[in-house]
Amino acid sequence: TTPRRSVHTQTWETPMEPLGEQPLPALPQEETPPKDSGPEAEPSTHTLYVGHLNPQFSVPVLACLLRDTLERLQLPVAREDIEVVRRPGKAYALVHVATPKAALGSLPWRLQMALEEHLIVKEVAARGKELVLAEGRGPLLSRREEILGQERLFQGAFLGSETRNVEFKRGSGEYLSLAFKHHVRRYTCAFLNSEGGSLLVGVEDSGRVQGIRCSHRDEDRARLLVDSILQGFKPQVFPDAYTLTFIPVVSTAPSNTPLKVLRLTVHAPKVQGEPQLYETDQGEVFLRRDGSIQGPLSVSAIQQWCRQKWMVELSRLEEKVKVLTVEKEQLQQRRRHWPVSCTCCVL
Repeated sequence: TTPRRSVHTQTWETPMEPLGEQPLPALPQEETPPKDSGPEAEPSTHTLYVGHLNPQFSVPVLACLLRDTLERLQLPVAREDIEVVRRPGKAYALVHVATPKAALGSLPWRLQMALEEHLIVKEVAARGKELVLAEGRGPLLSRREEILGQERLFQGAFLGSETRNVEFKRGSGEYLSLAFKHHVRRYTCAFLNSEGGSLLVGVEDSGRVQGIRCSHRDEDRARLLVDSILQGFKPQVFPDAYTLTFIPVVSTAPSNTPLKVLRLTVHAPKVQGEPQLYETDQGEVFLRRDGSIQGPLSVSAIQQWCRQKWMVELSRLEEKVKVLTVEKEQLQQRRRHWPVSCTCCVL
């Protein structure tokens, strides 16, 4: 009984030893750093490519929807870090995020879980497609120009001189908030009443590129302003009749706000059965002639314009009738010299 008792006593005396004298082999394993610590766990800047966005939404709406989507995926970003490009039938985005690289690996899985739990608005993706999220390193960054469809201008370069279809504006100071809306009315109306054209803001009258300070917020305001003004035109101006582009300007001088050239391109209207004259949302009519703007036009000037349009259309129709008459005479002459065969007689 004595050995058993001593063993029993030893088994109960072992846990009662002081803490400092206990061997703790498991503690070093518990204090080891997690697997994802290290360089991959440190936040770094990445470029995220987002594809298959819904092109039916405007650029500001897509940017807001995309920002909310990324926040639900635990990737908070600022509006200035989202670059959305919208083209007919498609839309893309490049997003600059500061997050550990390891967090990007689980991004597709988190996106799928959020879609299944209805945490993301499905309308943010194009109809019949799913969002594409991929890190913009390596080959995606080399395709950035192709994705954004952006051209670049160098500060100090010359674009030539103004023409009947091209107008330059320096756009310095408070141009976007003061004079831009008046020029949108005048030049868009004049280009619609001619063969189309482009208004470039950030270019001197001599054709030298300077650029204007334009943030993402300024871009959104300019787009909304152009859309709201052109919606009041008569006849109705559809969105595919014009294009608003912000071209980055490369400059050697450091600047907190990027320099850009704003280009408003108005496409030539389709030929209608009868000439039509566009008027602004304020009921004014402008024309573009010999590189200058004429207007607001009086009633007599409008009547003269309509008369000239009708004369041009009439001369075009007369030329077409002459060509058809010549072709008819040639066919009749050929018909006279055709040999008459027995088969033709029987038929």
